Amino acid sequence: MVKKYIPQGHEDPIITLCRMVTESAYNDLPDDVSTFAKYSILDTLGVMLGGTGRAGIAPVVELAKEKGGKEESHIICYGGKVPAASAAMAMGPMTRSMDFAQLHPVAYHCSEHTLPALMAALGLQKKVSGKEFIAAFTLGQEVMIRIALSCNLEKAVSMGFGGGQYIFGSVAGVGKLIGLSQQQLEMAEGIGRQMTQPHDRSMFYPMTLMVRVHQGFVAQDAITCCRLAMNGITGPRNEILVGPRGFLSSFKWETSPEPLTRGLGEHWDIIDVQMKPFSGCKSTHSSVFGLLAEMEKHSFTADDILAIHIDQSSGGWQLGCEPWDEKLDPKTEYDCQFSLPYSVATAAYDKDVFVTSYTPEKISRVAVREFMQKITAEEDSTLPPWSSRLHIKLKNGTEIVEEYFGEQLKGTKNNPFTEEELADRFKKCAAFSVYELSDSVIASLIDKLLNLEKVEDVTKEIILPITPDKE
Repeated sequence: MVKKYIPQGHEDPIITLCRMVTESAYNDLPDDVSTFAKYSILDTLGVMLGGTGRAGIAPVVELAKEKGGKEESHIICYGGKVPAASAAMAMGPMTRSMDFAQLHPVAYHCSEHTLPALMAALGLQKKVSGKEFIAAFTLGQEVMIRIALSCNLEKAVSMGFGGGQYIFGSVAGVGKLIGLSQQQLEMAEGIGRQMTQPHDRSMFYPMTLMVRVHQGFVAQDAITCCRLAMNGITGPRNEILVGPRGFLSSFKWETSPEPLTRGLGEHWDIIDVQMKPFSGCKSTHSSVFGLLAEMEKHSFTADDILAIHIDQSSGGWQLGCEPWDEKLDPKTEYDCQFSLPYSVATAAYDKDVFVTSYTPEKISRVAVREFMQKITAEEDSTLPPWSSRLHIKLKNGTEIVEEYFGEQLKGTKNNPFTEEELADRFKKCAAFSVYELSDSVIASLIDKLLNLEKVEDVTKEIILPITPDKE
């Protein structure tokens, strides 16, 4: 029987959400939801492994170890046990550094905040089963996504802001994992409310390492909020999300509380999360996907292309296209990840955009640099989010005009990855782990993650095999 969660009286929606979190268990999740959660955990952990060696990760890990403290939680791929909050700070940036994880079409990045917080929180429990881990992950994601839907993040991005909703979902997931009571979780969310606000996007202009490091702050703070609540620290329980002092009132645009509790317990927004088919900003993916599709369909190569004009939807226009002169001359890995012309030109020659696309040698390729000059772009507010319209002119006079929509891309609900494809993605990412993993370990991890509901001890069966010092 499906459990439904309906607001009682005039309670703030965060209380309704907390009731869902504390009263729901793995067996309350629909089969398609728990299966998708497993896939999402598999995919995000693979991206974390691949991200462990990227710029900015080692210094954050080193800082966590230097701070020391009670040995609670493992740091994957680097080893060492540190306080759970420090482990969350160390592992959070790993999820974003490849820019290859997942995105909700409206709520944007979510698993990148939830999973590292939960992995660090494992150290606060003697043993956590796979079912318990799936439930905590699913519920944390659902809370985060619903708050994001209410914030109208599409409007936020168009105005140069981002959402600050991440902390609420991470707190919900950690609180579930470590067994907070309803009242404690409400307090933890109230504490979290004091630690967030609509983020501006200055870290993207120019691109800085904070784009990946801020995931660590969210994961770290989520654990701190929950532990403070467990220790009796009180936080506000009224006007957390709605009301004059509520989170939604802090935005400069129209928001709506309706998605917060709509169909709560019956409808699950987590299944709308999308897995990226390419590394780099999601705003570039419809153009990359479309170009590769047309190259295959019409059998032409990069050298056959005379020019490409791209009409780009508004949602990702700023990140991938502004300022255009800088997007035509990316100098660093981050510059390239958020450059539409670089991504399209790279795909034209390599038939893919992955972490290997951002080496100094690849970035400086003359052919790619020259191809980028053939690309022009214009914002088109009539296109759906994450969509593009390609105008391709070939040297033989052929002209191709096609639209590619975000929901068509590989990795979406309409075009999902198969289990075999997810396994291949995991292997592809794990090959770049800073801690070398054998083929047998990788195969075992994939099998256990695909059957996570059968895992009895997540730390023992998932975390320790990817940790250098296993004691």
